[in-house]
Amino acid sequence: IILDLELDMDVPDEITVSVDIDSYIWVTSDFSPALSLGIYLAPVIDHQAPIHKHNHIYVDILIPQSADDQGPDGTERKEWWTKSVPLSSIPHVPFGMLSTANHASNLLLFFPRMIHNRTNSSLKATRIPLDVIDLFWNEVVLPSISQEAPNSSLPYVDTTVHEIRYKSRKGRSGQSGSQRPKATPVSKVTFERIQRSMRTRIKDQAMLAPYGSFFFVLEGKGIKLWTKDGQDGRYDTPYEALKKNFTNLDWDYMMDRKHGELYLDVGISFNPTGQFVGLWRLDALKASFQKGGFRKGVTHHTNTLGRYGGIQAEMLLANARSSQICFRSAYQLCYEAIRPNNNQPRCISDRDAYHLTDGYLKECQWMHEIYSGGASKRAYGCRDEYRMSGQAALKVLPYLKEQAEAFMKSKPILWIPSNIWFGLMDGRLEGLRHAQKSLKAHKPLNYGIQTSILCHLLRSLTSTPIVMDAHLRQSLQSLDVKRICDHDGMLFLYDIEEKIIKEDNAQIHKLMGANIKSHPKSLAPQNPTTISLDWPIGPQPSWKDVVQMIQDNPQLLMRPWVYNPIWDPGDLDVGMLFIQFTREFWLQLGGAQTTNEFMDAIMINPRICDDLQEAMSCWSLDRVNEWIISIKFQACSAGLEGDKPGRPHLSFVQRRTTFFPDKDSTPPQSSKWKIYWTEGYIAHYHKMCSELPEPQLQHLHNRLDILFANLQCLPDSNKPTAKSPGSTWTLASGEDSIKIVTNPCFYRIQNIGGRKRTIKRPAVIKRPQDFRLTIMSLQGRDPRRNKPEQRRTQVDRRSTKSKKARKPPTRHIKV
Repeated sequence: IILDLELDMDVPDEITVSVDIDSYIWVTSDFSPALSLGIYLAPVIDHQAPIHKHNHIYVDILIPQSADDQGPDGTERKEWWTKSVPLSSIPHVPFGMLSTANHASNLLLFFPRMIHNRTNSSLKATRIPLDVIDLFWNEVVLPSISQEAPNSSLPYVDTTVHEIRYKSRKGRSGQSGSQRPKATPVSKVTFERIQRSMRTRIKDQAMLAPYGSFFFVLEGKGIKLWTKDGQDGRYDTPYEALKKNFTNLDWDYMMDRKHGELYLDVGISFNPTGQFVGLWRLDALKASFQKGGFRKGVTHHTNTLGRYGGIQAEMLLANARSSQICFRSAYQLCYEAIRPNNNQPRCISDRDAYHLTDGYLKECQWMHEIYSGGASKRAYGCRDEYRMSGQAALKVLPYLKEQAEAFMKSKPILWIPSNIWFGLMDGRLEGLRHAQKSLKAHKPLNYGIQTSILCHLLRSLTSTPIVMDAHLRQSLQSLDVKRICDHDGMLFLYDIEEKIIKEDNAQIHKLMGANIKSHPKSLAPQNPTTISLDWPIGPQPSWKDVVQMIQDNPQLLMRPWVYNPIWDPGDLDVGMLFIQFTREFWLQLGGAQTTNEFMDAIMINPRICDDLQEAMSCWSLDRVNEWIISIKFQACSAGLEGDKPGRPHLSFVQRRTTFFPDKDSTPPQSSKWKIYWTEGYIAHYHKMCSELPEPQLQHLHNRLDILFANLQCLPDSNKPTAKSPGSTWTLASGEDSIKIVTNPCFYRIQNIGGRKRTIKRPAVIKRPQDFRLTIMSLQGRDPRRNKPEQRRTQVDRRSTKSKKARKPPTRHIKV
């Protein structure tokens, strides 16, 4: 299979180039806003640090001098060594926020003296423990706010973190409230005094030394629409639009390098006219990155395409010092069709796919609706972003659009119609979902490994997934992914069974949440001389053998189902009632339990069955096996002669009253039967019963009994009662399989034979009395003369009356 998207290439009539500023980051030791800001009165509790991924911004950290460098009086050497450290490696916490009607920015507080590695790891620990950060708020932040805030604000400022958390409880319960505490607003002047007070308190107390040398980072994201082309020409440049829309920040103060370093993300978008999707050609993109002095970076292959995708790379240090550009990212805007608001891709877990949960099916269905809906009728271009200093942005913004138009002359983008691109994505999605259902139905020994591979391809539709599991990494290496993507244009799975591991191990079963049970031993056939084609396991097998055979291989034990016209009741109402029952019962099954063949059958005929023969065939063994993914067949002993242990089973004729119950046994509101009772076939059945006279009603029941007596399978349903809601389709205990009862009228046996007698195994050791005789004989003693003492149990031979007679109290003799 070869995929060549160049054959679908089309050229838009016009390509519009737009320039914007998408985000800003300001690193400073003395933060000064233009207006007020809010300071959190308690630490924010999050699962991870605010900047938990590398944002390609570094700060120079002074390395402490050694004792020899300091000398006896601390003035031996004046020079200091510095080390460039990523912001994401420094412990930090949210400190406050600046919000307007347009946007909200996060103010973060960094502690460079706390830089350290995690325990038994080379990774940096950036999430500060709660007790450590609580100490900082109690000893530094809250006292500084109380000292510098106006007297009119003090009643609203608590003095300890414990008070704040106590007030944030939910209602009357003892549970803590929101994870983001209340923020108190302070003015620009007040915040400058609070910063000085914080540094003074840290300097005066030795135990607070780890909090010293703190600095601030202001982070604002997602502002491209506020600055794009100066808001459609309203302002001269995107930077002017940034200043006018976000007046709560002093941009001239931030641009001055005396107060810190301002970084801006400058983006260029290439948007076509018409319904087109743009894909970066990786060969042209790599040449551009190399010419610009960037590192090799990371290449992202869109949907595992070999020649199209995006690149993210930092600039080489020597070039970064002169150009003041630290990072570049080129990607496709078709990702915006399914991009979450928090820009965190929603990953379908392998465990959900393994069990075909509702979450997996809903996620696939949502993606299918997006790909086949409005996304295929819109235009999605490409984007190129540069993270650079604010000073550099001011220099390049006036000329950036001209340079971008010149870059487009090298044809770095492949344009294809939107319906073709999203049709490819939707077809890939449907194929992967179809393959997952087929795997679920057959469940090979390496079902977990194959599920991981399919989920990896599914996640590749929307993002570049990070391979974390060792078994998936090994499988992708065995499949030779890179060579196939480069040669065939896309990742296709060839001879997957021969290249990957043949069986899941215990670790994979644990990751998938598989319910591992010992495989039942195959039923050993009896003596071939006594077996014929009519008796697969003999004419009189034991009940245990019948149960085992029905679970393992019911097709071998049961006769094929063949429709007999004599079963036709000759009454149209009875036949339509049974057809309605079959149709509605099958449609109640969820998508996680049905196969692709069932979905195909519904697409061909949404009514499933139109006549009585089709309705009865829906309950045949072959059709049930074809339509349900995982089944646990159950044997039924009703009507069989012989040794049948346990409680008697209901026959299929008796089970008719379960599916066609009396009107008096109304199910509770929570019952799965309720809809049948109010809107479905049972409501229709009850209406028919109320209109028919007694002879015709008895005729209706008799004809239904004939139909049920000749069904091959039925769900193991339970009738609802006043105390129990009952069940329609049920899962086997501890398993992900639907319980299906088989009709004993189709069993190829004469009767149930007697139970097999098990041969008692010989004892491993001797009886205690025999072993004692052996020991005493070795010691030369006579076992008959040296018998162990046996204590005789004294029997109370009194009558019951005397035993229960009242005993007078003991008289104490006075001395």
